[in-house]
Amino acid sequence: MNLTASDQSPDLETVYFNPSGFRLNSINWVNLLVISLMHAGALAAFFFFTWEGLAWMVGLYWFTGCIGITLCYHRMLTHRGLQLHPAPKSIAHLAGALSMQGLPLDWAMSHRIHHARSDKPGDPHSPLDGPWWSHMFWLFPARNYVTRKQLMAKYIPDLVRDPISLFFQNTYLIWNVLLGAGLLWFGGLPWFLWGFCLRTVMVWHMTWLINSATHIWGYRNYSTTDLSKNLWWVAFFTFGEGWHNNHHAHPVSAYHGHKWWEFDATGWVISIFSFFGLATHVRGTKPQNLPS
Repeated sequence: MNLTASDQSPDLETVYFNPSGFRLNSINWVNLLVISLMHAGALAAFFFFTWEGLAWMVGLYWFTGCIGITLCYHRMLTHRGLQLHPAPKSIAHLAGALSMQGLPLDWAMSHRIHHARSDKPGDPHSPLDGPWWSHMFWLFPARNYVTRKQLMAKYIPDLVRDPISLFFQNTYLIWNVLLGAGLLWFGGLPWFLWGFCLRTVMVWHMTWLINSATHIWGYRNYSTTDLSKNLWWVAFFTFGEGWHNNHHAHPVSAYHGHKWWEFDATGWVISIFSFFGLATHVRGTKPQNLPS
């Protein structure tokens, strides 16, 4: 018997990232509690200001946001736009873990699904399901472990065999506990609230704006099948990730700024790493020569 499209069961991606399945009895309470407590700590930081705490916030914002998320988790792990030698790769993975955006393999899996299903059913965070869903609410539903394992086998078979990625997958919480305890021990509440809570929340929203704002506002250099757009102010705070339409048009390129004035701080870091031989197999090294 032939089945019509309406008779077929929904695929794994659509089931796993289904906004209509979000119910009170299916909330990931750990995610909700951690995100709520970190936002409370971020607000409290303004009552415990010190210059040292601010310095920790700025330094860790760059380390975890630029090196950890945009360079390591996004451009290297997810899109394989470059390779790092083991030492800088381990440091970049540490930065990614300290961003507190979840396990590296899960992060890469979700983002590969986003590109495969961008603004279509199965996209983890499309604003077509609501701007707040795309920004952060998509993190709150509890999801099926068996389906997760099936999606990992489908989307990240290369990463589940990578020893450095697996090491940080298994030690993710340890690094965050050590950093939080260290900041609290040596600098008290100011260092902890600014360097850990406020910084983490800022890097979270930095990443979430790419999922939400750059699929809602901005301009387009390329015609793509999704809603991706370039948004300069998001690019400023996200080390070049805000040139999102460029990225969706050429996802494997390690460089996201395709016009001379589209500043890409992560791309500058990659160029420095490449110059010193720390990064190899960098793809899209001359963005102006990318096909339109």
